[in-house]
Amino acid sequence: MRKLTAVLALASLPLLAVGCSVSTGSSSVSKSDVQTKASSFYKDKAHEDAKSVSCDGSLAAKVDATQTCTVTAADGQNWVIDTKVTKVDGSDVYYDLTFADAYVAPDDVASTIADTYRQKFGTSPQSSTCNGLLRGATGASIRCVVTENDGTRWGFTAKTTNVEGTKVNYDMIVDDQPLP
Repeated sequence: MRKLTAVLALASLPLLAVGCSVSTGSSSVSKSDVQTKASSFYKDKAHEDAKSVSCDGSLAAKVDATQTCTVTAADGQNWVIDTKVTKVDGSDVYYDLTFADAYVAPDDVASTIADTYRQKFGTSPQSSTCNGLLRGATGASIRCVVTENDGTRWGFTAKTTNVEGTKVNYDMIVDDQPLP
């Protein structure tokens, strides 16, 4: 088993917010609309569909109103997404979605794996892909695949070793055998 180590700085949580706007004729954004936005937000960040999304209720059309949603990922992990209304303009309600937990995006992990692979083995892989979010918590992990130029595919596990402030340290562990 080959083990590579990487350190990736997390963006501060406010930078992880995505704004949404919904036109509503009532005094709230419906629970189903909030769940749909939370599902899209998760898919955009994790590159995979959520197994399920559940929100506590509707989102009041009032500045600073909040709502909490829980997304269950394909691997069974739960991710909390917080919503907060930032502006109400007539029937338009603007709100941000943010993850409650720190994470490293799959594209960032895949890029780090490709860069480390290139430095370690002297050649760039054909591709490096990951799905799912790497939680900024010791022991969390996601699976990735590196495809070499000859088509050989290797499985990688990116596993968080520790978190230091805004830095997530993780090991990249290469499978002993290529993937079939």
